[in-house]
Amino acid sequence: MNLFDYAIKMEREGEQYYREQAARNPDHAISRVFTLLAEAEVKHAQLLQRRADRLSVDQDLAALRSDKTFFASLDDFKTGAITIPRQVDVYEMALGLEKKSIEEYTRLKETTTDTADQQLLDFLIEQEEQHYALFEQLVTLLRRPVDWVEDAEFGKRDEY
Repeated sequence: MNLFDYAIKMEREGEQYYREQAARNPDHAISRVFTLLAEAEVKHAQLLQRRADRLSVDQDLAALRSDKTFFASLDDFKTGAITIPRQVDVYEMALGLEKKSIEEYTRLKETTTDTADQQLLDFLIEQEEQHYALFEQLVTLLRRPVDWVEDAEFGKRDEY
């Protein structure tokens, strides 16, 4: 399996995972986040396929970089009665997937000397880091009420 086949497979697996999570949580605000992440993975797979076909992706990368990220199109997250363990587990799984994607793209970047391939992989690493940051923040927000058992007036705390 070459660099592109492997990377495309990773993106398709990520898309499938995010679509499954969106379907499992249809009435929850996070469903939209999972759907947007799935769509981002589709775009990544398309970029990789274009590059695998030795087509230029410069215009595609420029357009995607100039577009607002998917974060800009999200509504405010509304809190309510939620099942924290189930959600946190899903987010932590997604966090692991994003971390693995970052590691794999970094590894793949080290195996190629083609500048265009390296630029594409840099873009994908940047995208996956944004996804990782999103899930890391969600995990932190959901874990804080459970983990923070001390009295608020004592000790130094991170800002919320």
